[in-house]
Amino acid sequence: MDKYRIDSHKLFYHVPRICDWIKGENIYPIYMEISPVGSCNHRCIFCAYDFIGYPNRKLDCDRLLTFIDEAKEAGVKSLLYAGEGEPLLHPDIEKFITHSKNSGIDVGLFTNGQLLKEELAESILPFLTFLRFSFNGGTKRNYADIHKVKPEIFERVIANIKKSSEIKEKESLDVDIGVQYVLLPENVDYLIDAVKMIKDTGIGYFVIKPFVQQSHLQSYRIGEQLDLNNIEDILNEAESFSSEDFVVIARRDSFEGYGQRTYKHCYGTSFISVLNSAGDLATCLPYWDKDDFILGNIYKSEFEGIWLGDRRKKIKEYLGNKLNVQECPPNCRPNAINEFLWEIKNPTVKHINFV
Repeated sequence: MDKYRIDSHKLFYHVPRICDWIKGENIYPIYMEISPVGSCNHRCIFCAYDFIGYPNRKLDCDRLLTFIDEAKEAGVKSLLYAGEGEPLLHPDIEKFITHSKNSGIDVGLFTNGQLLKEELAESILPFLTFLRFSFNGGTKRNYADIHKVKPEIFERVIANIKKSSEIKEKESLDVDIGVQYVLLPENVDYLIDAVKMIKDTGIGYFVIKPFVQQSHLQSYRIGEQLDLNNIEDILNEAESFSSEDFVVIARRDSFEGYGQRTYKHCYGTSFISVLNSAGDLATCLPYWDKDDFILGNIYKSEFEGIWLGDRRKKIKEYLGNKLNVQECPPNCRPNAINEFLWEIKNPTVKHINFV
């Protein structure tokens, strides 16, 4: 059983907010992803944001700390620090994580791990709900080719992952530590090497996901997606390394259902949102750089003013009634949420009152 529900959703644990949404009330999001910086110290070949040029910008510390307070007051329950750049490049990332948790908000972090030195790990791990490393190669050379870094970075990242696991164990911390591996034609033959190596670090899980073409402006082109039938054997072998303390999760639904949708419009962005490194609050990651999907900017307005403003109202109406989701990038973040919400509003079963 995938206790993390990575390929699904957890919206049904928030019934009161779902009920408010059904009644047409203007609910606040449960989850938000924040990009502290636009720059990155890696140049992964599959990067979804390489076309914006890795801008040298970062969120203002004081404004983001205040924004976190505004988000908590509105009812936001979780923040993920990730986005278009490497979050550990922000000099105040420790402040953001600790302040979020101390405000009562659950905190997640995505990182390539190169900058997660022992001192920083000891400072932030007690405040994280989960820490997930982007790790996409099985050997020093393969990792360097995928991440476009010097080969020695591979061993440094492995050491940082292992040290994080040791800190968790030593301090008895309630933080889940895992790895995400984007499966590509360039690294599929190195998957088992990666699983073996990561299992030895002592962390809890290893997720295998397909490459997602977020934008036609991305440099990387995969051609045809990896066929699940052709990679089933290697996914099974990878999962065979699962144990009581370590689980390998192959996201088969994402591979098999790539780009397929059972709903017509987008409801999910009422429950999730994104904040980029320029301070733009937007509907979702694929559209955070498009004016028509930007709700507002936190340097110009407070969170409440943006979320309850006329601009978001118009965008929300468009998403829920006019947007053709078949034109959206495949496997979007609120995909599973949209399937769930669409079924509530447009049930496909008969006699729903005969429970």
